[in-house]
Amino acid sequence: MDSGLLQLRKLTLEDSQLVQQMHTDIEDDYILTIFPDLVSSEANGMFGLYSDQDLLAIAGYTLFPGGYAMLGRLRSDKRFHSKGHATEILSQIRTQLERDPTVKWIGANTNINNKPARRVLEKLGFDEVTQLYSLAVQNPNLIEGLNGPIWNKVDSLEKKKSLLSNLYDNALGVFPYECYYPFPYTEQLVTDEHLKDSHFFQNHDQSRFFIIRDDQKQDWFAQVKYFWNDHFKQPGFWETIFYYVEHHPEQIQGWVEFSLQGYQNIPNKEAFEKSDGWVLYGKFKEK
Repeated sequence: MDSGLLQLRKLTLEDSQLVQQMHTDIEDDYILTIFPDLVSSEANGMFGLYSDQDLLAIAGYTLFPGGYAMLGRLRSDKRFHSKGHATEILSQIRTQLERDPTVKWIGANTNINNKPARRVLEKLGFDEVTQLYSLAVQNPNLIEGLNGPIWNKVDSLEKKKSLLSNLYDNALGVFPYECYYPFPYTEQLVTDEHLKDSHFFQNHDQSRFFIIRDDQKQDWFAQVKYFWNDHFKQPGFWETIFYYVEHHPEQIQGWVEFSLQGYQNIPNKEAFEKSDGWVLYGKFKEK
C-alpha cells in the first residue's frame, strides 16, 4: 500500500489521539465523537495516510445494502495541504474497495460549491450522478402548499415494493437512502427491514406517494423521500408531513430532499434552514 514515502493504514482505537491532534480547523468535529464506533463497525472503514509517524489525512467508507460503498469523512492536516494527499488517500481506499467482490458501486457526496473536493472526485474518475438540496424545515408556517386531506398510509410490504418499482427514473435521479446518503436505486438497496421501518403515504388519486423514515444525524429528522418536483402543488402533501411530525413520540424535524428543479420551485426558501446543495459522484464497477 506504499506510494513513495506515503503509507495507508487502517485506523484503530490506538490512533484516536493522533486523529484528535490533527490541525483541520473543524470546530466540534463529529468524527472525534464517533471515532470509536467507526473503527469498530463492520460497515465502516477508516484509514490514515502517513509519512513516517505524521498523520497527513484520514478518510473512510461506509457500506450499504446492494453492494454500495460511500467514500467520505475526509480530513486533511492543514500543515500538509496542497500536496495531493486527499486524492492519494481516496484513490487508495477506492482501489481496496474495487478488489472487494461484494462492492458493486463506489461513490462520494460533497457540497456543490466545494470545488476542491469535486476536482478530487473527478480526478478519481467518478461520474456526476445528480445534484440535490437536502433541507430541514425551519418554519412550517412559511410553507406555501395546497391544502388538502391527509394522504393514505400504506402498510402492506408488497404495496410498498410495487410503488418502488417505478423509481429507476425519477426527478431526484437517486434514492435518498439516509440523510446525506443518496444512491442510484436498485431493489437490492432497499431491504425488507428498511421498508418495514419506512412510512409510505399515497395521495387519494394514487398518482403520487412519498416515504418518511426517521434518521438520526446528531438530531432526529423525519426524512421525506418524494420523487417528483411538485411538492407545493399536491393537495395535502405538507399537511401529511406535519401530521407525522406533530404526532411523533419524540421531538423530530422534517427533512425534505429536492432536485435542482424542485429547489427552484420552492415559493419561500425562508421556510427551510439554509444549506448548500449536494452533488453525488459515483460509478458502478465493471462486470
